[in-house]
Amino acid sequence: MTQEEAVRLRAVLDRLVREKEIAAQYFVRAAGALGEVEQRRWFRRMAQDEKDQRKILMKHRRELCAQVGPSNAPPQTSATHKGAEGWTRTPETGFAEVVRTAAMLAEESRIFAQHASDLTTDRSCRIFLKILAQESGVRRDELVREIRRIESEETVAA
Repeated sequence: MTQEEAVRLRAVLDRLVREKEIAAQYFVRAAGALGEVEQRRWFRRMAQDEKDQRKILMKHRRELCAQVGPSNAPPQTSATHKGAEGWTRTPETGFAEVVRTAAMLAEESRIFAQHASDLTTDRSCRIFLKILAQESGVRRDELVREIRRIESEETVAA
């Protein structure tokens, strides 16, 4: 891997690591704000998944970008991740909104990981990024199904 590739990959992995941190924190805060036990468990499980994925990303970053130091600038993150970073649930925030934000985080993670997989020449990192994109897609689909369930219940109740 050339120095230029290592610098580019470092920036990509820095962003993914940061977005995983933000998503995990969002899921932990959401779990703490939810009233139903199953909802809290679901969000805690998602938080743990994000933490586990972050660890693997950090391992790849250590192995592949050892010769590249961290940037002085904070890593770029998506607008959704920026919005979720300091999120706290207000009384007006419904469960559907919490799930909708989680789905958007998963979708942005899926898109970026898929794109990032094309940027690395390291086979194991590329495969992991593709798996990460797939897992994010599965999570997004699960969250979208929950949104549809909530919306159908609201329609029936109305």
